Amino acid sequence: MSDNNDSPGESLVRKRKPSLVQATLSFQPVKKHKVEGKRTMSHDKTSFSRATRFSTNFTANFTAKSSKVTTKKLTIKNFVPPQVNDGQLRLMWERLKQAVSDVHNTKPTSTNLESLYKDVEDLCSHSNPMDLYDQLKLEIMNHIKKWSHEFSDDKFTDKEVFLKKISDIWRDHCKQTVMIRNIFLHLERNYALQNPRIEPLWDLSAAIFRSIMMNTNGLSSKCVDNILKLIELERSGDVVDKSLLKNVLGMFRSLGIYNSHFETSFLDLTSKFYLREGQEKVNSSSAPVYLRHTERRLQEEDDRVMYYIGSSTRKKLIASVELHLITTHMETVLVKGFDQMLDEDRHTDIAMLYTLFSRVRDGDEHICVHLESYIKKRGLELVMNPEKDKLMITDLLKFKDKIDYIISNSLKYDDCFVGVRKKSFEEFINKRQNKPAELIAKFIDGKLRSGNKDQKEEELDMTLNKVMTLFRYVQGKDVFEAFYKKDLAKRLLMGKSASIDSEKSMLSKLKQECGSQFTFKLEGMFKDIDVSKNLMVSYKDKHSEEQTVDLTVNVLTTGYWPTYKPDKSILPAQLSGTLDTFKAFYLNKHSGRKLSWQHSLSHCTIKAFFGDFSDDLSVEKKMELKKELNVSFYQGLVLLLFNTKPRLSYQEISESTNIEKDELCRVLQSLACGKTRVIKKRPPGRDIDTSDEFEFNKDFRHKLCKIKINQVQMKETDEENQHTTEKVFQDRHFQIDAAIVRIMKTRKTLSHSSLIAALYDYLKFPIKTNDLKKRIESLIERDYMERSKTDKNMYHYVA
Repeated sequence: MSDNNDSPGESLVRKRKPSLVQATLSFQPVKKHKVEGKRTMSHDKTSFSRATRFSTNFTANFTAKSSKVTTKKLTIKNFVPPQVNDGQLRLMWERLKQAVSDVHNTKPTSTNLESLYKDVEDLCSHSNPMDLYDQLKLEIMNHIKKWSHEFSDDKFTDKEVFLKKISDIWRDHCKQTVMIRNIFLHLERNYALQNPRIEPLWDLSAAIFRSIMMNTNGLSSKCVDNILKLIELERSGDVVDKSLLKNVLGMFRSLGIYNSHFETSFLDLTSKFYLREGQEKVNSSSAPVYLRHTERRLQEEDDRVMYYIGSSTRKKLIASVELHLITTHMETVLVKGFDQMLDEDRHTDIAMLYTLFSRVRDGDEHICVHLESYIKKRGLELVMNPEKDKLMITDLLKFKDKIDYIISNSLKYDDCFVGVRKKSFEEFINKRQNKPAELIAKFIDGKLRSGNKDQKEEELDMTLNKVMTLFRYVQGKDVFEAFYKKDLAKRLLMGKSASIDSEKSMLSKLKQECGSQFTFKLEGMFKDIDVSKNLMVSYKDKHSEEQTVDLTVNVLTTGYWPTYKPDKSILPAQLSGTLDTFKAFYLNKHSGRKLSWQHSLSHCTIKAFFGDFSDDLSVEKKMELKKELNVSFYQGLVLLLFNTKPRLSYQEISESTNIEKDELCRVLQSLACGKTRVIKKRPPGRDIDTSDEFEFNKDFRHKLCKIKINQVQMKETDEENQHTTEKVFQDRHFQIDAAIVRIMKTRKTLSHSSLIAALYDYLKFPIKTNDLKKRIESLIERDYMERSKTDKNMYHYVA
């Protein structure tokens, strides 16, 4: 419908006033019809298009040239394409066949692609699409057969040339398949994809290539053999074309023969290669060298997967390498070099060993076993050698730091190794009973003395924390307590403690580790020192005018402090009177208490003049000859004797002081045979004999005015050591007796084996079964328990 403003072929409905409407209905032959909201169709008498499949119905409203408006409908029916005869169909196929041939021969097609597409569409519409599919399949087969004939003889002897040829053929085949698929797209979309029994063109082409090309003359086997040879050359250090291998293996994956034809053979070759190499390397190389080789091989295989081996093969490939290079030789590597790596602190090699071994099953457990063995072996060398007792704790701390660093850095602080460290230290440190506990106490004493100026407070606290770690491993903590208490008493009473804050810090560490019961007596010692300071302030305020000797007394509670032998020494009258005054003062203040003097840890300062005293001496000379000697109480008693007589025999000194023989020998030796010889021994020598005589050394000279010669008190004698140890054992007997009575009182009746087991659980210190049997017999004799009359292995509690 058209009006004055409309173009031919356009259909419109316009509303105008009825009296003014004019319209003309005309039909003209046109090639294009544009309908509202519909597609444009084009056709002529000799050709047809897909648009003929669609029907178009529309209604055109128009008005006649009259005063009355009327409506009529115009219907357009489906286009009926003209019939195509057999000759035309054959002509279409010939054009398509020539086009396929041109594609296979890498020539441009003589017919444009649009016409070829239409030919495929017409053939599918006017003939059986299956025939077209089969004809195309035959063309592809014939072309691939031509390719396969190129490999009929063994002219490709070079591996890379052979694979390059296969790769090029596959690349060309893929390009050709894409072009053919574009031409026959209508066949694939409307026929092949709609029929599940028929393969799409890409799959069809791949299947033909696989069946003809790869299965002819064992071509796939040759490909696999050449690929494996190149991979073996690469593993041996040669350079190969990785892109070529990637392309060929990509072909295998596209053809669906990667797993069946290549992967199995590749993994078998890998297994044999690394089985042989692992055995050769582990025998000829050191452990670190072997570990680095293994790490490099694993990285190479990872790179190989990334470059050309399929990612689906990675897990099996790496597992094969780990099996033959790690799992098979774990024990050999550990035996061969693990101890050496630990001894030489080769942290990087240890970390590499852990990283590799943790990749396989039970790798960590193997390292744990050897680490435990190493710690025990080296620990026993430190603990069981009496000649190294002086350095035992220092060496143990260094060894502990070494193991800690290895576990935290090289072994990633794995729980397995942390548990092994604790178990191993506990075992070897308690192989030599009591001694490590004693030496730990002495080590702490050395660190807390005032003479220790090597460390700052922070360093000292860090060292004490490390010592506490060793202390946790020790089972005989009662031995530690006895020696620590004895050394603490010396530091407090002689004023040798470096810092009270450090002492109390150590006490809090012990309390946190062992509980308040363990430190109760130690805390009482500090309390006694504080109370004594206040007591002396009160005493000096009251007796300041009567004081002829500057006296300082520490009043000690018997239960808190170590036990000392009774003191029977004879004191000078002047000193004896001062002590009696203090005793009267104290008892007057605390009635009902008993006060006994203990001089073994007392010390004093004595003013001495060396030389012939004369008023003619200058002040400078008098100051040079006048000295203040800081000595022990017993040393002071001996020196005071020379005020009455310049030369004394050993017997005279002994009778005048009543000091015990061994203690007197130590005192005389320190005064006459040490570095500071304030008296002379006749005859000269290092040992003291009862026939010796001693003379005041008026020729003694020293650059200092104040001289310390009382270090003899700080040294521990073998007798004191033995006495402390025996006291511990005696206390243990009491603890065992108390434990047996408590257990029997609770159970009433118990077998021998059950009682022994209960005692091992109850007691916190190491004890032998024979010692337990002796204590049981002792309690039976004292009627605390009795044996059953019917069964000698049963015990009954006696109320």
